[in-house]
Amino acid sequence: MAWIILTFFSIIRITAGILVIISEKSSSTGVMIASVIFLNAGVFPLIAATLGFIRIIVALERNMSRQIRQCLVVSRVLFIVGIGLTVAGGALEGSDTDSDVLIGFKLVKAGYIIVVVFVGCLLAMQVYFWTQRSCLSVTSRTILNATALATPFIVVRIVYLFLSVFQPSDLRWSDLRGPIAPFLTMGLLMEYSVVLIYLITGFIILSWRNIEKPEILLDDATR
Repeated sequence: MAWIILTFFSIIRITAGILVIISEKSSSTGVMIASVIFLNAGVFPLIAATLGFIRIIVALERNMSRQIRQCLVVSRVLFIVGIGLTVAGGALEGSDTDSDVLIGFKLVKAGYIIVVVFVGCLLAMQVYFWTQRSCLSVTSRTILNATALATPFIVVRIVYLFLSVFQPSDLRWSDLRGPIAPFLTMGLLMEYSVVLIYLITGFIILSWRNIEKPEILLDDATR
């Protein structure tokens, strides 16, 4: 699953680069909007990867409270709804009708707001895990350390995303027309930092096939 998310992230980045090159030679509004959407979409696989790591913790810790498991389900629903609204809004923004463009812009905003609520749920679950850290297995603690290290980078990336969406008149936060420094430091640098952290974590922790073995679980719990 982790490699699927990483592949998805790579496809988004490659597609975004191609669209940016095309937009420089084309006056099409649709191409420009698609470029912005794909430039901002890189954060979604990273959030999905964070959710995946939290799911591993919940699956490993058999005595996890029912509320946490329910929160995980709600978080997944919020994430799917947020992405759905963002994609639908982006499609409408490429329309030739002003009313459709306005609706699309509102849908994109609503989608990003829901994603932020989703990230808030992830942060709340991480805080809970930290309060129970002494009871967690070594693998769960390793994952928890990784998500805690990656969270500030994800937050900065989301802040940049919000600035580009909710301050469209300020060219400092424009992915296409603005200065390159904010996009590099608050956008790409944050994304690749999270990718690096999660890649290293993926190589450190045991594979899921080995984690499920009873003798591995027993040894992990007694460390």
